[in-house]
Amino acid sequence: MRRIGLLLSVLTLAGCGTARQNDPQTGPGVVFPANFAEGDNQEERARQQAKPAPRFEEPKPRGSQPDPEPLRQQKQYEYALAYQGGKVSITSVRPMNYAQPVVTARRMGRFAIELWIGQELIERVRFDFPGTAADEPPGKGPQPLSAPPKMSDGASSTQVVLVPAAERARRAVLVDRATNGTTELPWPPDRAPVPAVTGEKPEAPVERP
Repeated sequence: MRRIGLLLSVLTLAGCGTARQNDPQTGPGVVFPANFAEGDNQEERARQQAKPAPRFEEPKPRGSQPDPEPLRQQKQYEYALAYQGGKVSITSVRPMNYAQPVVTARRMGRFAIELWIGQELIERVRFDFPGTAADEPPGKGPQPLSAPPKMSDGASSTQVVLVPAAERARRAVLVDRATNGTTELPWPPDRAPVPAVTGEKPEAPVERP
């Protein structure tokens, strides 16, 4: 009798367990994994990786940057420039090798020769031509009849400018600050160096009428 009672007890407990698993109120006793939507995440990651990478373009210099620290160099380039009818031209470039380092002068001026490497401004040499510095920058659109005549309209003058032979520079640009015009210049100028110049400092650039 004991064996029969024990067997009945086991069958009763098994039946209760089966009923519990199939009970619609409690639901089946099966634990689902929490990452059942992992397949969707993998597809999303695959789509993100399939997107083409953005193209890299070297940024261009933005706006006018402040003058950098003046360079101190023995090797310089002497630019002879001419102004005629509102246009600037370079008549000659002569390499110079001074006995002592030359510090780039800082002065105001409508024009400038700038040296660049990427977006870094290495040097800026400002200058003006005699007879043009007093003119107002040209405005946009037609000018009023009462506007004063410009001295630079018929001016013809020359200027000599020293530009350091910066080895880090990759570009040289002639800038007209009044019109925001820029002109690419060859850099470095293809010239052989000249013998060292005696004296600690070079003579000041000559302003020729």
